[in-house]
Amino acid sequence: MFDIFKKKNKTVDQAARKPRTVLCIPGNWNDRDEILTSITKNNLNEFLFAGMILMNLRTKKGFELEICERDERMKESFKFAGMVNKVSEEFLNEIDKHKFVIYLISETGDLKSAKEIAEAGNAILKSGGTGIKIESTGKAFTKEKWTELLTNFEESNLYKMFVLDSISDGKGTTYTCGMHNLGLKDCIVYGEEFQDSVDLLSIFGYYQIIDKPEIKNGQTFSVDNDSPIFEITDENNQPNKGDELFENPYGMWKLKQKASR
Repeated sequence: MFDIFKKKNKTVDQAARKPRTVLCIPGNWNDRDEILTSITKNNLNEFLFAGMILMNLRTKKGFELEICERDERMKESFKFAGMVNKVSEEFLNEIDKHKFVIYLISETGDLKSAKEIAEAGNAILKSGGTGIKIESTGKAFTKEKWTELLTNFEESNLYKMFVLDSISDGKGTTYTCGMHNLGLKDCIVYGEEFQDSVDLLSIFGYYQIIDKPEIKNGQTFSVDNDSPIFEITDENNQPNKGDELFENPYGMWKLKQKASR
């Protein structure tokens, strides 16, 4: 949905770039001056907005900021992206009242930078943003849920914030999107039951973030001692290949069940 990003980067070689995380935050501000005033007022000594850059005053990290006027597609996009988090119709109606949309953009590709842009997004929510959508994943949150994940922060929360692990083609293929925001490969599973695949992908994703293993082609993975063993290999045909926002420049793992023990 972030057409500005796609226009700017349509000739970028995915394999040669660091991933860029894009956050979409609609709000009911009356004009651009109110946006500036609200950011300053609600983030004293924390964030400063100047020259289309949102600056974290503590870390000196800057985030590109784009301000766009009302987008009639916003409610529908939040409805679709909010399915996993079961956002309410009341929340979607609030999204539909927005007058402006703020997009925050930054290079990421590791856990630290993902948390940094998550905090920058929260600064906009504190300043009048209604909700937040990860454009580079396709996942939406209420203001309250996003703030809670940062207030009670654990590194594993970044998976909940930036990764969608229940994408299915309806024909037995299930995969994740968004691990590139964290500097990790996405993962795909073929020929397994949908919920089993989601559980497997989720546990494998958390395993990468929490244990930080050095995974190599041909290794195996299992949820527990009583569960099937899966061989880990590279998947060369990403479902999101060619998409500036969703393709993972780090690649994608494939989990294939080995013969029974």
